[in-house]
Amino acid sequence: MNIYELFIIQYNQNPQNQILIKICLVDSQSVFKCNTIQGVFFQPFRGFCYFSLMKNLILNTSAFRYIFEIIIIVFSVTLSFYIQSIIIDREKIELKNKSLKGVSKDLVEDIEYFNSAQKTLANRIKNIEIFLSGEISNGIINDIMLTYDFSGVNSNYKSLLSTGAVEHIIDEQLVKELTNYYERNYSVLEDLFGQYKHLYLDFLEFMASNYPVESMNKITLLENKLVQGNPSFRYSKKTLLNLNQDFEFQNHVYSLKRIIIVYVRFYQSAIERNKKLAILIENELNN
Repeated sequence: MNIYELFIIQYNQNPQNQILIKICLVDSQSVFKCNTIQGVFFQPFRGFCYFSLMKNLILNTSAFRYIFEIIIIVFSVTLSFYIQSIIIDREKIELKNKSLKGVSKDLVEDIEYFNSAQKTLANRIKNIEIFLSGEISNGIINDIMLTYDFSGVNSNYKSLLSTGAVEHIIDEQLVKELTNYYERNYSVLEDLFGQYKHLYLDFLEFMASNYPVESMNKITLLENKLVQGNPSFRYSKKTLLNLNQDFEFQNHVYSLKRIIIVYVRFYQSAIERNKKLAILIENELNN
């Protein structure tokens, strides 16, 4: 028994609105048996004949197979890149949220340190004014002879930048405030600490060269641990009186006062921006 495949290889319509169809059957030995039929056919059959003819003309060409394979390959590659892009974006969004949560924790550490710095430095300004007014004491002079470094925490912000996750932050205001806080406030505070440290070291050198220390507070150690006492110098009453009459000493102290005032102001600015950032980050995480 032969198995035949039907091919419609010719389809024409004559002026009498008749359809001329040439039908060929091909058996397993590629033997063609063709017949021509003519007549008026219903529209569905005519459409079927036309579709069958076009399909066979296209599908039985090698060019179509190559084009089809290329389309499949291009589609697969494009879809793969698209899915990979979605996965990468999702990972970066998750990384962004994780980094912002870390930044939020860093801000808590910062504001605790900044509040302490502001309080300590503001009190130091007060002590300088008291000492210069003539109310001299070893406690005040020892407070003046201290410094206060800048210690900000920005590891999570650096992670936000290095991973590119910052690009996925929705709120542009948050990006701006992050930049201002970590690039401007941090930079200024670090610079001011450098200036303060320089003046502080000059002041210590001046005191060590011109005014002898009479004694130092006793320190109590227990199992090699400090349990009582502060490393404070004691100057004689005569030395303390001479300090206020020494213009070089006063110049040192005024320079310290000036830089401390600027230092406090920028700590206050950083504290305000810190609070604003905390709110913006919370809003971003809740979106």
